[in-house]
Amino acid sequence: FCRNDKMDIAWLKEIKYAQSFSNIKLSFLRRAKHVYNFSQWLKETSPDIVICIDIISCLYANKARKKSGKQFTIFSWPHFSLDHKKHAECITYADYHLAISSGIKEQMMARGISAQNISVVYNPVSIKTIIVPPPERDKPAVFLYVGRLKFEGQKRVKDLFDGLTRTTGEWQLHIIGDGSDFEKCQAYSRELGIEQRVIWYGWQSAPWQVVQQKIKNVTALLLTSAFEGFPMTLLEAMSYGIPCISSDCMSGPRDMIKPGLNGELYTPGAIDDFVGHLNRVISGEVKYQHDIIPGTIERFYDVLYFKNFNNAIFSKLQK
Repeated sequence: FCRNDKMDIAWLKEIKYAQSFSNIKLSFLRRAKHVYNFSQWLKETSPDIVICIDIISCLYANKARKKSGKQFTIFSWPHFSLDHKKHAECITYADYHLAISSGIKEQMMARGISAQNISVVYNPVSIKTIIVPPPERDKPAVFLYVGRLKFEGQKRVKDLFDGLTRTTGEWQLHIIGDGSDFEKCQAYSRELGIEQRVIWYGWQSAPWQVVQQKIKNVTALLLTSAFEGFPMTLLEAMSYGIPCISSDCMSGPRDMIKPGLNGELYTPGAIDDFVGHLNRVISGEVKYQHDIIPGTIERFYDVLYFKNFNNAIFSKLQK
């Protein structure tokens, strides 16, 4: 459902797809056109299942189902926190729901959806054959950030810098990623006087190759977000044996991190707690066994994920 033909469709290269265009400014008329176009497509294709990864699509699918006279099951499958999206109430137009985290399940239930109609499926990560080790004992701690650079807002890179500035001991921070606040983040590191400790890589098409080939040793990956959907950077890090220190934000981190075993959690915005975790890692008071960390995320690996995902779909179709 698009306003024009300028959207990036490169990811659809080998996928059979259809599009509905409408640049009508009045939202109810724009939606009516999308519903009509979708209902025509439904009459032609007669699907058994429609999975909506966009919340407003749940509304379109429901209305188009009535208009087309076709019978099929509608699933919602949002990949973001519902509390930070417009039209979140439209998710109730789906019959069943696929939640990528326990937190998103809670958000669905808060909107009146029965727990029986929700399946928590998470997101998958592939098994790795490489373990990224920590630095040697006499070397500075090496911290890693992988993701978009938003100074405040969702990603809270400001909290990351503020926390590191208050630590004791030696450390380095490697940042892989880009974003609208890239220069602002660099300027803040200079303002805090930590610019010599921060290494910037910008956006990388293969960030974990950079970790293996250039950084080589990592003490912990850091995430200071105010909210997430399901931060895959945590799973990717742990699949390489890297522990993670993350805000316990809505949603995702608490599903992945087992405190003391593969990382730590702190309340979003609680910088004192964040600094405490950092100091204990820097001093060596807290140590993690990098070689056992991949085993702590077994339920997220591909084979089990697809088994659970298929079961979530087909168990509902049998009703």
